[in-house]
Parts: sequence; C-alpha cells; structure tokens
Amino acid sequence: MEKDLLELERQHLKNVREECDPQQILELEEKFTFTYTYDALGVGENRMSYEDIKRISKAKALPDYSEREQKEILNHIKAFAYVKEEAKSGRPLNEEKLKDIHEILVDGIFLGGVYRNVNISIFGATHQPPDYVKVYDRMAKFFTNLEHFKGTPLEVATYAHASIAKIHPFVDANGRLAKLVLNFYLIQNDFLPISIPVEEIKTYIEKLEIFKTEKDLKPLTEFFRNLLIKRYEEVLQILDI
Repeated sequence: MEKDLLELERQHLKNVREECDPQQILELEEKFTFTYTYDALGVGENRMSYEDIKRISKAKALPDYSEREQKEILNHIKAFAYVKEEAKSGRPLNEEKLKDIHEILVDGIFLGGVYRNVNISIFGATHQPPDYVKVYDRMAKFFTNLEHFKGTPLEVATYAHASIAKIHPFVDANGRLAKLVLNFYLIQNDFLPISIPVEEIKTYIEKLEIFKTEKDLKPLTEFFRNLLIKRYEEVLQILDI
C-alpha cells in the first residue's frame, strides 16, 4: 500500500538523518528551497531560471529582471523560511498567520494580508472563485471546518491547500499561498515539504478541479502522496550511501 510505503520512507529518512553530516542536510534543504521557488513562480519562456534564483538569493538583485520579479523570488524564499519556522514551533495555522504569510509573499508589491474586494476569475478553470462579498464568510467557514477536519495529516494538508485555492481570498498570490499552507501542515507533521514540478502542473490542476467541482479530495491527496514518495526516494538516494 502506498500509505505504508510513505510511512516506511519517512521512518527510513529519520534514521538516515541521524547518521548524516548536518551540513549535507542544510545543503539539501537549500537546494529544495530554490527548486520550490522555481516551480512556484509561474511558467513560460520568460520565467527566471533555477540558476538565477540561486544568484538572486545571494546577490539580492539581478539587473536582467524587473523589480517585481526579483521581489517575488526573494519574498517567496522569505515566506517559506517563515512557514518552516512556524510549522516547527507547533503553533496552529490561524487567520492572522495566513494573512502574515500572504503579506510576506507580496511585500513591496502591493498591500498584502487583506481579502479581496473585487471579483476575479481563473483562466481555463471549470470552477471560479466566489464573489468577493462571500470571501469573509467562506474563510471563516474554512477555519471552522479545518479545526474539526478528521483525517490523516496528508488529508488535512490537502484539504487546507485545496480550500484556499478554491476560495482565492486575495487578489493575487493565492496559488503560492496555498502551496505554502500545504507545506506548513506537512512540515508540522514531520513530513518533507514538496514542490509541484512544472511538468506536473496540468495533472495537479485536473485533480484540484475535481475537488472544486465535486468536493472529492481523494485524487488530489493521492497526487500529493505520490509527490511525497518521490521526494523521499530522491533524498534517500542522496543521503543513504
């Protein structure tokens, strides 16, 4: 069973990490941060390269890109660091913390942490976000449902992610926010964080749309489970020599 496989991989990595050089672990985590940021910041021919993301994380500025592009990269790296810190602290995700994450994501670009007061649409999506007047009510209901949600840690993480993606509470950066929330719950429950590779985006959107239209969380949960297993396999292949 894949669930058992995931648990075995997680325990295996826990044992391997105890024997590893801490510096090697830090280097792997840094590499993931760059990969995650690369995957999270859009698609297309003009996107910032993985190597340039590494460069800007050190130099804090690259003349080849617009100010907004550079801020989005640096903000995402900072937001992920904040999410990791908060998740490891054991403190729960609440509305204030969600808004704080969003503020970090869009710092210096536009006012973050404020629910949208306009209607938005998602190109190509079957389900469109609710009218802006319903956002406050939907978010309040989301946090209530999240508090009482019954399921595995992965199911909770998937539900939180999918619900935010469905509501799209902010004007922009909802996708990045939803992925950070997914990783908040994974890290808090002692799982590795995951990234959605560019080549898997189409499949991801298909699974997410199933939840939005049919309220069926299983396909998306299974999708994330497979990404997790693959991530563990890749990390173990590097560390378990």
